[in-house]
Amino acid sequence: MILNCAFFFLNSIFHSRFRASVLIFALIGSTLLYANSSTETIDFYDLPKIVQEKSYELKLKEYEIQKKKVDIDTKNLRYLPKVDFSHTPFFESLNMDGYDRKGFASSLELNWNFQDQGNVLLNNLILELEFERILLEYKALYQKELFDQAFQYVETIKLLSFFDYDFANEKEAENQFQTVQKLYKQGVESYLVTQNSKVDFFFYKYNAIKSKLDQQKSQSVFRRKFLLRNVNLKPIEAREFQGIPLEETLAQYENNLNSINYDVILSINQVKILEIQKNVRFSELWVPDFFVNVYNNNTRSTIYGINGSWTQPNYVYDYSRNDFSLYANNPDPIFAAGTNFGFRFPIFNKWLSKNELDKAKVEVSQAKSQSQFLQQDTGLFLYELLQQHNNLVELYQISLEARKTAEENLSIMEKAMKTGSASVVELQIVDRRLRDVSRNEIQNRYDLIQLRLQIGLLLGDTMKYLR
Repeated sequence: MILNCAFFFLNSIFHSRFRASVLIFALIGSTLLYANSSTETIDFYDLPKIVQEKSYELKLKEYEIQKKKVDIDTKNLRYLPKVDFSHTPFFESLNMDGYDRKGFASSLELNWNFQDQGNVLLNNLILELEFERILLEYKALYQKELFDQAFQYVETIKLLSFFDYDFANEKEAENQFQTVQKLYKQGVESYLVTQNSKVDFFFYKYNAIKSKLDQQKSQSVFRRKFLLRNVNLKPIEAREFQGIPLEETLAQYENNLNSINYDVILSINQVKILEIQKNVRFSELWVPDFFVNVYNNNTRSTIYGINGSWTQPNYVYDYSRNDFSLYANNPDPIFAAGTNFGFRFPIFNKWLSKNELDKAKVEVSQAKSQSQFLQQDTGLFLYELLQQHNNLVELYQISLEARKTAEENLSIMEKAMKTGSASVVELQIVDRRLRDVSRNEIQNRYDLIQLRLQIGLLLGDTMKYLR
């Protein structure tokens, strides 16, 4: 009678636990952190928009683009010659000569250096490539930011699932331990069975506390990235995962790597910039400096205060001096205009320019080598990730089948308990196996999502295999 009562009590516990487990898996990730009225709900598939709106790193990159855009808009000003205009008023008091002089001198000079103009064309090409590069860096940064946040989102949901799962296991293990302990006091179960139940309880209690700590850390990383205080992460709906075609995906990467992987694209862009900079160094070494200078100088002055007599037509009486003085308000200006041109050939600086050219050649070779290595290394990494993914898909399917089998085994064991052909120890073993395979299913599922994020990032689209 006591054994039957114990069995029905345990049976009710196990059934209630699995009903709770079904609810937990249906609500994976629904745990709220600091839940209140201001909690912000975030969906996994809304991350692309959220990253674009809230990423501080992207905002800084946007400012760089704006500054570079100003340079692009004014690049044609580099072709204009150098023009200098000066206007200089002056005043002189010449006491020894008996008069004062005042006036102004103005000049306009135009200088056009044709070697510099040739380099302007190359420098503008570099400027355009740099602008293209900063746009590529923005796109690459966006994908990287999206990957980091999506990866952290999945990690947080996984740890929340573990927390919910371990917390439920802790409660059920505690109930099971208390029940077995009562049976031990009644002489129905042995001391060893009681101790095993106690070990199980502490094991799941430890896992629950650790899962709670882990998910708190993970959510903290996610929140701080976008300065979010309270968030509610929606669960990621379960889906069936299929393998990714290995050869087809690798062929797509190899045929379109110049427009797929942003690290490779940026490395190719850097090679182009360095090659043009090498041409600039070559121009500085061999092209002479031909210049043209056009000038126009004009000086106009007024003299006053020269003593004289009224008989001269330009003389009038100066009451302040009490005599006749000459007022020459409009003397003839001094005017000079002309042009000059010539060549400048570097002598000693030529060897310095040759040194810079040699270094530029080495930099181009180095950049090409790095780009080729990056292409091969990324292709190999993609190949390894695809292999891992396809193996993990198979492992995930096995874990699903294992959980289904473990649930059937538990059902059979419960029926055996009713007939007295199975013990509590045997039931505990089957129950423990179900817990293990259920945890493996959670681990494999979210590892698959994270692996797909990483493969998508290598192919230039982080969410490519999760839409």
